[in-house]
Amino acid sequence: MKNMFKWMIVSVVLLTACKDPVPDTGYVAPDPPIEINDRNLITLEFYSRLNDETLFGPDGYQPIVDRINTTTTALAYFFDRSDVLIGQKSSVVDVALKTKTKAFFVQNHLSATYAEGTGMLVRPIINAFDGFVAPDTLFAGGCTLMAPLGQPVTVTLMTCRVMYKPQFRALVNNLGDGLKTNRLLTGTISNALAEEFSSYLKYNLRDFRLSFYKPDAGATEYQLFILTPLNFVFRGAVASTVGAVPLYECKIEYLR
Repeated sequence: MKNMFKWMIVSVVLLTACKDPVPDTGYVAPDPPIEINDRNLITLEFYSRLNDETLFGPDGYQPIVDRINTTTTALAYFFDRSDVLIGQKSSVVDVALKTKTKAFFVQNHLSATYAEGTGMLVRPIINAFDGFVAPDTLFAGGCTLMAPLGQPVTVTLMTCRVMYKPQFRALVNNLGDGLKTNRLLTGTISNALAEEFSSYLKYNLRDFRLSFYKPDAGATEYQLFILTPLNFVFRGAVASTVGAVPLYECKIEYLR
């Protein structure tokens, strides 16, 4: 009887070992509603050349100042590669002074002479800077504010630039297992990394939506990415130019 019991256990183990493994298909977000609720749309203005050049050329940024002073629909303004030379006036801070907005700066790279990164402007007074750092790998930052939608919603707007594969893990480690709060991460990513970035998040993060926006195939080195929790969804962007600076007007809908 004892030998028969042992044979049964061995048989079960063998059958289990021979069974085909269940494939891990990764996380796939549920489809959002088709219908868009305009009252729950957040507008973010993202200024970027989508390459490795600095944003503001000799033409300056006065047209952007004029736009911000006359158009108040955007919840926040992002200025990719609005680099700062140490000891000189920051272009984004100057725009903030001329538009009565509040300025933040999220660095990508820091040297002895300049800080490369993304400037950010918002209208309300912000008491704290939200963000995280993986030393020598990833800088991400922004702020928490109230979005005046159909009903007021607290959101944390953040940005970063993804240029290297090691940044994938750092981003996931800092976001945790899923986006637990209303954290909206909008930034730029190298075209060469976009597909691999999407795959990495699929197998290492849950409860998220990831979207990309590229204005013209092959015309830029980078593209926009929008990473949100499930209760938000990217609804597209409109490309235009303000003065000599490219603008991408992004729409993100709150689903609850």
